[in-house]
Amino acid sequence: MQGKVYRYRGAPDDLLAVWNGLGLGDSVRWFGWSEARICLPNPISGALPDEPWERLSLFNAQAELRLLARGGKPTLLLLTETLEPPHDAWEPCGAYDAEERIHILLGDPPKSARGETTQLAEVAFPVAFDYGIPLAPSRDATRKVVANTRYYYDTERRLRYIRYAGIHTKEF
Repeated sequence: MQGKVYRYRGAPDDLLAVWNGLGLGDSVRWFGWSEARICLPNPISGALPDEPWERLSLFNAQAELRLLARGGKPTLLLLTETLEPPHDAWEPCGAYDAEERIHILLGDPPKSARGETTQLAEVAFPVAFDYGIPLAPSRDATRKVVANTRYYYDTERRLRYIRYAGIHTKEF
């Protein structure tokens, strides 16, 4: 499949307004990180937190809208395999070979969880990983929370982008 990357020519003031202008629907997840905060991919509930994000992404199966603000003027990219931007505020930045991949985000919770949970605490790195997807302990530890991704390769097979396309549970 072919992946396309577009750069937004306007000022990326309101990421949700740009997303809604693309007509991508309500089933959207987001994640972001800055020097002081990391937010894992979760469904949007209301407005996005006001934070000086270094990277902020909105995504669904059709596209990922990515705000990059690492020094200088923020850049807004659209990564997609199917969508054509609805107006000329989007400048094409290239086409890539896109391959579907799966990333395992969480494994089965321990039996001490005593039932379904959305969180898995990592003791070595003191944080709770929560993707908003319930996961219950299973007898054979075969259930995982996974991210559907698309790897974008240039013509020389160099990996240029990894796009999130969805998060769900999967039985292995």
